[in-house]
Amino acid sequence: MSPTLGREHRLRRRREIARVFQLGQRLEAPLFSFRVLHKEEPTPRFLVVAGRRLGGAVTRNRVKRAVREGFRLHKELFAHLDAVIIPRPAATLLRPGELKERFIEEFREVSHGQGDAPHQRGIRAKES
Repeated sequence: MSPTLGREHRLRRRREIARVFQLGQRLEAPLFSFRVLHKEEPTPRFLVVAGRRLGGAVTRNRVKRAVREGFRLHKELFAHLDAVIIPRPAATLLRPGELKERFIEEFREVSHGQGDAPHQRGIRAKES
């Protein structure tokens, strides 16, 4: 995977975003709420939704930047997923480096035990 975060990694169309909210799983963590939808295509795509309740524009952009950086560095965790990430107001209290680490930690915690992704099911069936 490329070290950059290109256009192919972004959820952009309204219907794609609505599909994640309607059909995807809701995963809750202390600093983030995740909506994830498993898909066959391996390229992960995501969207960060930072509403006004997080604070002013500078604060919202800082949080979104930290989440995007965490996603960029750990894209392999999100393979075969479309994800909408919603930071909670408590996320604004952390520095960007801490926030990036907590984002990945919380995603690992909530996604652990959520069942196999579609690409893992095929691998497990071949192993049996």
